[in-house]
Amino acid sequence: MAAAVPPQGSSERPARHGKKKRRPVLKSPWFWVPVSLLIVLIVVGVVGGLTAKRLYDQAMVAKDDLEKAIPLVDQVQKSMLAGDTAGAQTTVAQIASLTNDAAEKTSTDLWRNAEWVPVAGPNLKAVRITADSVNGLVRDALRPLTALDLKALLPKDGGIDVANLKALAGDIDTANTRMELVQRNLKTIDRSALVPQVAAGVARLDDAIAKIEPVLTPVHNALTILPKALGAEGPQHYLLLFQNNAESRGTGGNPAAIAMLTAENGKISLTQQANSTDFSNGQPDPVIALNPETEALYGNKIGRYVQDSTLSPDFSETAQIVRAWWAKTYGTPVDAVASIDPVALSYLLRAIGPVAMPEPFGETLTADNAVPLLLNEVYAKYQDPTVQDAFFAAAAKTVFDALVTTHADPKALLAALTQAANEGRLMYSPSDEAQAKMLAGTPVGGNMPADNAKTTDLGVYIDDITASKLDYYMRMSIAASSTQCQNPGAPAFSSTVTLHNTLDPAAVPDLPAYVDPGLFFPKGHAATDVYLYGPVGSTLTGITVDGQPVGASGQPHLGRTAVKVNVLMAPGQTATIVATFSAPAGTYGPLEVRHTPMVKETPVTLDAPGCTPAKR
Repeated sequence: MAAAVPPQGSSERPARHGKKKRRPVLKSPWFWVPVSLLIVLIVVGVVGGLTAKRLYDQAMVAKDDLEKAIPLVDQVQKSMLAGDTAGAQTTVAQIASLTNDAAEKTSTDLWRNAEWVPVAGPNLKAVRITADSVNGLVRDALRPLTALDLKALLPKDGGIDVANLKALAGDIDTANTRMELVQRNLKTIDRSALVPQVAAGVARLDDAIAKIEPVLTPVHNALTILPKALGAEGPQHYLLLFQNNAESRGTGGNPAAIAMLTAENGKISLTQQANSTDFSNGQPDPVIALNPETEALYGNKIGRYVQDSTLSPDFSETAQIVRAWWAKTYGTPVDAVASIDPVALSYLLRAIGPVAMPEPFGETLTADNAVPLLLNEVYAKYQDPTVQDAFFAAAAKTVFDALVTTHADPKALLAALTQAANEGRLMYSPSDEAQAKMLAGTPVGGNMPADNAKTTDLGVYIDDITASKLDYYMRMSIAASSTQCQNPGAPAFSSTVTLHNTLDPAAVPDLPAYVDPGLFFPKGHAATDVYLYGPVGSTLTGITVDGQPVGASGQPHLGRTAVKVNVLMAPGQTATIVATFSAPAGTYGPLEVRHTPMVKETPVTLDAPGCTPAKR
């Protein structure tokens, strides 16, 4: 704007120097400073927009890759369980191509530098960790698993190639290390800051890991333990207990037959056999000092009779007692104690096929007849207990010889061993502390978890006190409930156990004397001690039998509260026991039940209202 000119004749005189002449506006620094800043901001905005576009494109590619890859993990698992190694390897190659691309797109400097940006940053970090985790799992976990040759784990010509096992163990150890790293990395993600789309992707990875871990962890543990267990570092000696489910005990049944196995450089041989009558049962004092809590709950008979050494639900306690009996009687060193029952033998026979017992018995054992023959019919066929023991020993040796010499189908044998282990019919308790720690809390280890973090376990264990084999006719079902998700501050738990003596009253008079001699109770009547365990840290709040309160008190054992009640059932009769427990606030994993493996399958129903399917 031009300066004002004073009116004519005005007395006002211009200033001596007057006002400075204004520069053209485009030459003014006061114009260019803010404009320059504005231009910088515009340029940054444009570049930022281009950067955001690049990040967006990279994210979309990674998203598409991961969405295609993650479901394929399920396909790999299904192929492996079906024994389709070639199919699993083909699928892993497809996954690897996708996950590698996703990992590259989300690991650029541009991507990492943007992770500090509020709101977007935590989501970018989560996507990067997810992509890198999936890619690492494919490279270090899935690929080694699909390269696993199950045939290498099986006996051939009486032995197993321990050198091959060691090589496989190295690959699986790498896979397990990667799994643990992924789990640690996922814990660094701030899930509260994630947008729904990213949170859903991370949740899908959680689900994938939940499906890989149950396959990887047992394989890792087995391959870590097996080389040494098979004598790669020197001879190993094992006691193998054959638990008789027709006379129930906590972890299975009366261990009437025991065998010594020796493994050296992969070769396994059955070197000695014994039965329960070979030990000095009924001695005044237990063979070893007992855990005071165990003795208070089960009595000192658990250490005074080999037949009662399996009373505790903790198989490691059984192993200590049996090792002491063996050392006292034979003096042979024992590196571990294992256990199997006739039902598990029937599973093995599904894989190896029928086997013929030697004379004088001449029986052919099959998957269908092994259980009734070994747990019931033998007592009618052979009245002499000595002959019965010889029959059991011959049956065990026949199946063992077939297992180490017959080239069984790997898939069928793996399925048989897995089923037996999951049902608590196949257990292993090593003296090696590192191995024992690896198996702690697992069904194979034969003990309940020491806390409620991964699973919240209730226990139901039974002990036949009839001095009979009537549990061949016993059936058990269990219903467990929990309010751990409805009322996490003070959860309540309950176990409802239904026992049914299915023996036909009309068959009682013809029962062989060894099945039921009728010594302490009327013939055909089953007397059973039932032990019910609450979760770790729980307290007993009540117990009933057939709806009537019972004045039994809880006792501490294995970090839990346990209660014992006795029921007497006539032929055809049913008894229902309900135990309730309270527990303090804490972390409670999915509800589960551990129980004595019976002759027949034990149906278990779980009710935990409010828990999500993943938590169940």
